[in-house]
Amino acid sequence: MATLFNPELYSITSLIGFAWTLLIVWLFVTPKGQALSSNPKLIPVAGIALAIAVWIVTREVDALAEQAGGISPLDVHYAYGKADVLKFAEALGDSGRLDYARFQLGIDTLAPPAFAGFLLAVFRSTLKAPLFRRILTVAAFTYFASVLLANSLMPVIMLNYPMQQGPLLEGLYGLVPLLDWIKYSVHAFAWITIFVGWIARLAAKKKVSALSDGQ
Repeated sequence: MATLFNPELYSITSLIGFAWTLLIVWLFVTPKGQALSSNPKLIPVAGIALAIAVWIVTREVDALAEQAGGISPLDVHYAYGKADVLKFAEALGDSGRLDYARFQLGIDTLAPPAFAGFLLAVFRSTLKAPLFRRILTVAAFTYFASVLLANSLMPVIMLNYPMQQGPLLEGLYGLVPLLDWIKYSVHAFAWITIFVGWIARLAAKKKVSALSDGQ
């Protein structure tokens, strides 16, 4: 069975994505990282980094979709199943499946830390309520972990196609779509929670202002 222990699957972009991932983990778990990501000045920096990452990834997604006869890569879909994986893998062909594996282990390593970093910067610098910060930290970490796992495991499916038998591969055909579904669901939940937090903060300010005016 083909594995990920092949240097030809990786590139300089893989190293950049790995370093960026380590930076986001540092922002998550260290006091200095938490303080840095709570600085509003980080939001435009994270926003620019996200825009660049999305632009680079989108270009490659379009190229892969063309290679697959118009079928877009699986990880841009909110929900998909084993049948979709098989259809996309077949449409890509041998060289396309290798390109997709290289994409997920290379260029696509830029997107997860970009999204996670922007999410951290936004909620940590605009929401101070401990409850919101705890909920969003868990949501951001869940998003980050699920997308990293999905992007690391999908190449195993592609590199071994059409092989589907065996406990590992059979499990991956169910696990990877689930991880991508969790990725999008939790990311959406995080932003909804942020908007709710902003509304709650604005309402609290208006209440304080009204009480001050009444005195």
